[in-house]
Amino acid sequence: MKETEFIQQNKRKWNTYEKRLSSTSTEPEEIHELYTELNNDLSFAQTFYEKRTVRAYLNYLTQSIHRKFYKQKKEPFSAIWKAWTIDLPLEIYRARKNLLFALVLFIIYFLIGAFSTHQDIDFAKMVLGNGYVNLTEENIANGNPMGIYGDTSQGIMFVQITINNIQVALMCFFGGLLFSLGTHVILFKNAVMVGVFQYFFKLKGLLLTSFLTIWIHGAFEISAIIIASGAGFTLGHGLLFPGSYTRLQALQMSGMRGIRIMLSLIPIFVIAGFLESYVTRNYQALPNWSKWMIVLLSFGMIFFYYVIYPILVARKHPEKVDAKPSVNAFETIPFTPHKTRNNITIFRETFQLYRVKFIVFWKAILRTVVPLSLLIMSVQLVIHYADLTTFYTTDWSAQLSILFGNPYKEMYNGSSDFIISIIWLVPLAFLALSVYYALLNDKNEFVLQDFKMFVKKRFFKMCLALMPIYFALIFLPHFVLMILLFVFPFLLLSIASVGVSEDVSLKKGRQYGTKKWSTVFILSFILLIVTFFFAQPFAFIVSVEADLLDWLIDFLLPIFAEFTEEPLVFGNLIRQLIYITFLLFIIPLFLLLMV
Repeated sequence: MKETEFIQQNKRKWNTYEKRLSSTSTEPEEIHELYTELNNDLSFAQTFYEKRTVRAYLNYLTQSIHRKFYKQKKEPFSAIWKAWTIDLPLEIYRARKNLLFALVLFIIYFLIGAFSTHQDIDFAKMVLGNGYVNLTEENIANGNPMGIYGDTSQGIMFVQITINNIQVALMCFFGGLLFSLGTHVILFKNAVMVGVFQYFFKLKGLLLTSFLTIWIHGAFEISAIIIASGAGFTLGHGLLFPGSYTRLQALQMSGMRGIRIMLSLIPIFVIAGFLESYVTRNYQALPNWSKWMIVLLSFGMIFFYYVIYPILVARKHPEKVDAKPSVNAFETIPFTPHKTRNNITIFRETFQLYRVKFIVFWKAILRTVVPLSLLIMSVQLVIHYADLTTFYTTDWSAQLSILFGNPYKEMYNGSSDFIISIIWLVPLAFLALSVYYALLNDKNEFVLQDFKMFVKKRFFKMCLALMPIYFALIFLPHFVLMILLFVFPFLLLSIASVGVSEDVSLKKGRQYGTKKWSTVFILSFILLIVTFFFAQPFAFIVSVEADLLDWLIDFLLPIFAEFTEEPLVFGNLIRQLIYITFLLFIIPLFLLLMV
């Protein structure tokens, strides 16, 4: 059909749409109908009249309807109030057995720590560390037994403690993904530590002093650990006891419930950090009655919101007690190109398409990306063998430096690492093409010959599209990258454009990136935050705290020592394999988001 015929055929309809859109009485159902019909016209125009005025006009009209249909209304205060006064308490009530289980376990583990210290005071050094115990004994001798809390400036201490509390809580929660075993381990470690700490001061004749000091902030801090563990057990419950649901569906529901409980801890993290940084450190200046008041009031607030109030809300709303989170049917979500979406829809469909297309793109990844990655890792093992014999405090940074040959780290071997840095672009391009091949595959089947043709057509331009962002991440220092984060949205859509456009256009991607900078920046930033939280259980980014991966390697090192004189080499290799696997699982999310 010629463009003039297309316009004449639909002109009257479009004029009617403009009038109905400007009407203040337009109903949501009516707007939805307009939006659907115009989307069909726009898709036709984008296919046959891409560079003509009619496409721009229809795009403008569609976006106008989209803005009206998906107009974001500000959440009234009543909705926020309802979340904290009804929704979260009901979720806490539903998880009451898991929360009670976490409390009982904490008490048992606490008593184990106290009893072990009673049997042997040197057990405190095993748990708390020689340095900590020796410093505390010096403080006791100097008449300031809890002086450990005053060694850092208040502001820095507040930030460090709050971050540390969040990390421990996240580990308790995500430990549930290991069929609740990880939650058990983390709860055991922290409870034993508290029991040892408290009984150590009893043996020194300072039980009351230590109690009225550490529980000023500990009432909130320890309660947060117990509640986060309860959320972790709630998460693990979906894996252990899926019931009539699939294990994935049960995990979805238990994950939603656990996350809601974790959200209730946000003010507790802040309060605990504030009390420890600004109140606990001044324990000597506070009279005992004020300490008792703070401790009892803190426990009272926790007991009321997490025990009494959920029971009251459940009795008031019995019809909501057994409500279950809805589970999306991932398999029914196809990829629809040339469709206008709001940000929430983009984010939701990214995860849905990830699930639907997972098998297809991973078949391609296993045939291309995995062999290439293992080959490069083998080369780096030979080149960096001496570096692999070292333990690194900032482990994730050091291991990725060895793998990618980052010249801004100490483990840089000159030209060989520079070449390796460039070669990594090849498996990265295959990774992107694997995802986009799966996305455009209507049959959801991997056909090797089709994949070869797909790669042959797009490989070179995909490398060009990836090159600016990849080289910036590899070669530029962190302070420059912080600035370039605002430039990356202009470049990201070129990757998606090469992957899914029939004309394999880099220019089109840059045009999209320019027009949709804010959308790309916001969604990418949100996904980066999600990635950050998922990485915490085995790769703490902002501290040197031990994580699940550290505990795994610590467990394996004595076993490796039985077979080799360099057990750290095998430990570091396991770390690298886990980091690379994590990247292979997480990068496709960003690639799908760009589409």
